[in-house]
Amino acid sequence: MKKIKKYWKSSEELKKDSKILNEFKNKEFVQKLPEDIFDTNKQALEDSSTNRRDFLKYVGFSTAAVGIAACEGPVINSVPYVVQPDEIIPGNANYYASSIADGYDYRNILVKTREGRPIKIKQNKDAISLGECNARVLASVLSLYDSKRLKGPKV
Repeated sequence: MKKIKKYWKSSEELKKDSKILNEFKNKEFVQKLPEDIFDTNKQALEDSSTNRRDFLKYVGFSTAAVGIAACEGPVINSVPYVVQPDEIIPGNANYYASSIADGYDYRNILVKTREGRPIKIKQNKDAISLGECNARVLASVLSLYDSKRLKGPKV
């Protein structure tokens, strides 16, 4: 004999004659939906001549317009050097040996820079210090950036 599994959502469904369960079976929607919103301008709704084909045209056009607008990126113009420094070659990184002592850590470090901007700090292997840089030393590159610095020229 096959056993048929019976699933239930609440303990009321296990009872054979439950008033709550019978009420839910007779009434599909527990709360009354607000129909008065649609009754206010019923004549204008019936007089509209938009058919399915026009509706799909509008939806397709608006979707395409949003897609095209999202693809357009901002144009960022670069400002070249008036007199380019000799040590800065665009695309090549420069390394500078330095040390850090902020009260918690002290390390001999190498600072990797691109076009004069520090981008990475790592342990200087040539120094006579043992151990590696910890997370605080590596994150100190963020303290080299000034949030009040100008992002571009004032024109």
